[in-house]
Amino acid sequence: TEHPHIELDVLDALSAHCIDHIRSGRADMAIAATRVDTPELTAEPFLTDAFYLVAQREHPLLSKPRLRPRDLLPFDFVNLSHNSSVRQYLDAALLPLKVRALLEVDQLATVMGMVRAGLGVSVVPALTLFHFQHPDVATRLLRWPGLQRSIYLIRRRDKRLSLAAQALHAHLMACRKPSGAATYRDFQ
Repeated sequence: TEHPHIELDVLDALSAHCIDHIRSGRADMAIAATRVDTPELTAEPFLTDAFYLVAQREHPLLSKPRLRPRDLLPFDFVNLSHNSSVRQYLDAALLPLKVRALLEVDQLATVMGMVRAGLGVSVVPALTLFHFQHPDVATRLLRWPGLQRSIYLIRRRDKRLSLAAQALHAHLMACRKPSGAATYRDFQ
């Protein structure tokens, strides 16, 4: 609205693919869950993303007073693919434990369908909770050590942003929360 004559191309992809676009010069900046501080790239902290258990509304895990990582082990789990930042953060927080993976999927919509059908539970970040707004599905914030995803604003060090990209960068940085932490309430 503020810049009606500026065209904006948005690439919706996993972090690694977005970073490749920055390196090659096909993108000015990326919001990604991978910190990349190299001689060619800089990563500014943008926000942190909390994680939530997602399960069918009547699932026994949702009624536990304190949910610990080992509590997930008896239940079938719907995992995101190994190359997703969500999976990498979750695997690191669970070490040395391993969930009982029913299946591994690439799309959050598939996770939602499997959870809604009662085939398993999953753990997803707050930024993705809009996928899980359904009367049959409930979410619960997990407060486990190390289970918080950092999101960065990444750009090239050796290339100045265009005036339009500078304005977008400034707008993005101005819109972020002072605490930098994203929770479910931020997306309701």
